[in-house]
Amino acid sequence: MTVHTAPYKFETYTDPEIVTFTHLNNSEAWKGLLTEQEYAEREKILGNSEIGQKHKLYESKKKFPDSYQWLGLKYFTLKDERLPSSDKFSQIVSSCETLNRVGYCITPGSNGKIEPALVVCIGGVFTLQKHRSKGYAKVMIESLNKFYENLRNEYKDDLLIKNLVVNLYSEVDDYYEQFGYHSMHVPLHYVTELDKMFSEYCGGNLDLKGTFLGFDDYDHLIRLHDEDFKKRLLKLHREHPNSYIFTVKPDLDIYKWFQHRDIFIMRATGKGDTIPPFGFALEDKSHIIWHHNWNDNYLVITKVFFASESSKEETLKKLIAHAITEAKAKGLSKLQFWDEEIPIKRFSELDTLMHELEDKSKLYVSNSSVSAVRPPNGYDKNSVIWDNNTKFCWF
Repeated sequence: MTVHTAPYKFETYTDPEIVTFTHLNNSEAWKGLLTEQEYAEREKILGNSEIGQKHKLYESKKKFPDSYQWLGLKYFTLKDERLPSSDKFSQIVSSCETLNRVGYCITPGSNGKIEPALVVCIGGVFTLQKHRSKGYAKVMIESLNKFYENLRNEYKDDLLIKNLVVNLYSEVDDYYEQFGYHSMHVPLHYVTELDKMFSEYCGGNLDLKGTFLGFDDYDHLIRLHDEDFKKRLLKLHREHPNSYIFTVKPDLDIYKWFQHRDIFIMRATGKGDTIPPFGFALEDKSHIIWHHNWNDNYLVITKVFFASESSKEETLKKLIAHAITEAKAKGLSKLQFWDEEIPIKRFSELDTLMHELEDKSKLYVSNSSVSAVRPPNGYDKNSVIWDNNTKFCWF
């Protein structure tokens, strides 16, 4: 599909040479500790990952026979046709990607039923250096909005596309507000006093009665998330019956996407070679999932799940103990988590101790990757609720 407004041409593509071209260019912004070539190789692996290739799976085709092709990672370029056309790269001025995942939603018109929704997440928005300050990014995002609006209009009878919602994570504050994206910022917390947190919050104990999570051996735990997410949506709908309420659907492949990144950077930078654990599950199936941010030297808590509503703080102590132990074992200096994942005010002991141990600059930190959503037609920023707006669904 193409959005063509002369002299601009916005289109989706699958050409691997163009994919590599755009990644070699945008590596300038996001390569971190990697070289340009390593970054492009990592992005290729992510593009070929399970979540990136979701549209090719039999399960996707069976469940969404009319719209499965819109799942997975999609690549876009903006071309300026006024530029000389010497090869397939010469007119490319900007590029972006969307990671399209299955989500759940409840709307005022769904009669209290949970319906599928295509959750489109924008990433990799980049203008080539020599083409900056010419308004190309603005044209590209406007074209991307139109692209998905056209898609929604084309698939009016398909629930997945009908319920489509677009979000992003902004590194440029409220830049995207002009295009209809409204901030739903979630602050961050850092634990830097690992030893003191382990001894004073976790009691110096490490409960090994349970199982470490490997690369792909915990789908049974993700099914528990699915049940929990649905219960939360129904509860939110009862509280906000006139709102569009959505979440990304839990999926092991989402966590594997983080793990592919983790392992690639670890090996490329000489941080290790053996695949590390990615979490721990207690005997009652309460569990924590994490990944290693080798670029910035911290362990990210991606997900915490409580099997029971009783004694949640005691369970959290056991899970945090494992995260601290893993961080120290890998030479990482701190933990990071999103406040919506672990709202510290709901855990009185954690809240008190973090305020005692950590400088205030480590609590409720402004997120450099600001969640933002473009309300679907008929809704505004006050009538959209994004549940599970945490690192889990970041792109």
